[in-house]
Amino acid sequence: MKNIILFKTLVDILYILHFIGIVGIIFIIPFGIVNINQVNMNVEDWSLFYWFTSIISLITYIIFLRGLYYLRKMARFLLTNKHFSENIIENLKKSGDLFLLTGIISFALFFIIWLNKLYGGKFELIYDSNLLIPLFLTIIGMFFIIQSNTLVLAKNFKKENELTV
Repeated sequence: MKNIILFKTLVDILYILHFIGIVGIIFIIPFGIVNINQVNMNVEDWSLFYWFTSIISLITYIIFLRGLYYLRKMARFLLTNKHFSENIIENLKKSGDLFLLTGIISFALFFIIWLNKLYGGKFELIYDSNLLIPLFLTIIGMFFIIQSNTLVLAKNFKKENELTV
């Protein structure tokens, strides 16, 4: 039970910090303080392409925040010790789907920005943690989807065992 409480607390902290982050981003963008990490460019120099990538990044961030929300709901249901409940399975699946979508969109954005740099005459192959985060989110999303499917199978086995006794 201590592990579940710690898990829920950590997910809540992560959700709150990311929620504060998105509110901060929304209020900071109009002041022109924002900078795109991948291209080292101030907001005054943004072209339509960079505005497009920023909007897609913001949408991706909101999708990630939604995935954290479903993870929080799943953690709340875990506290009831009903590990095979439909609520846990559904929220874990939704969270996994949203994390997987976040990872895929983030990979696509990195690829599009890389192609734009390549088209502009800059050939860069960079290995940094910014590329590992979408990979990690994709893996976590797939794990949550697999785990929800496993819980569905376990729930069905449990139901069959209760009927045979």
